Formats: sequence, structure tokens, C-alpha cells
Amino acid sequence: MTRSKATQMSDMQQAHKVPHPGQVATATGMPTHEEISKRAYEIYAGNGCKEGQSKQNWLQAEQELKNQSEWLQADEEMETEGLGVK
Repeated sequence: MTRSKATQMSDMQQAHKVPHPGQVATATGMPTHEEISKRAYEIYAGNGCKEGQSKQNWLQAEQELKNQSEWLQADEEMETEGLGVK
């Protein structure tokens, strides 16, 4: 029996427990190799599993996660300043 690509991708994401980028935050503020890898795979799967795009997917994942990490750090700093805690 043939399964749809959407079903196959969903199963693969569940098997790898791919997190949503919003769930990524590390102590250093920089994404880990594993986080970038998971996000790059998510991009690959979301683009229909097109071959030959691995470098672009990696760079996109890395940039997205770095941007998000910077945004989360800025948000935390604003919350801390708002509470009067330094």
C-alpha cells in the first residue's frame, strides 16, 4: 500500500520529534548542531524533499534559529528590565 508524501513526512517528523523553531533556546543563545539539523530537515521536508538543496536548507535553518535566539534574548532582557531586575 502506498502512503501519501504528507503522511510519510508527518511520520518522519514524529519519529525524529522535530521541534517547532519556537521551542529552541540554548544557554549560549546559539543553536546547537542538532537543532540546526532538525530545522534543516524540516525545511527539506516542507519543500517536498527536493535533492541538491542541503546547503541552502542548512544555512536557512541556521539563520532562522540564530535570529530567533536573538529575538528571545532581547525579549527576556526586556522582561527583566521591566521587573527592575538586573
